[in-house]
Amino acid sequence: MIGGVTAIYQFLILSIVIGGLVLMLKFVFGNDRRPVPDLDGTDFGLLSEVAVVPTEEAANVLVRKLKENGVRATRSRNLPYRVMVFPTDVANARLVLRDPT
Repeated sequence: MIGGVTAIYQFLILSIVIGGLVLMLKFVFGNDRRPVPDLDGTDFGLLSEVAVVPTEEAANVLVRKLKENGVRATRSRNLPYRVMVFPTDVANARLVLRDPT
């Protein structure tokens, strides 16, 4: 009987410890409430828009100009074409795009 009581107490203590860990992890990490994935192509995550152009060729020219000046850049795949850079490169990208040469 004593061995059975000890096993029950061990099970209860283990259940309380695991339950406490679950509650703590839920409190720390919370629910995953991220928005639904972008299906219309307007959310570019970490990238910031620095230019909008009507043609793919114009977007490619701007991206090439930015890359030649050391700014990491890319463009969107759909109309209107958006030229995008990382937030740390926005100021440099605008300076490069403002230069007429």
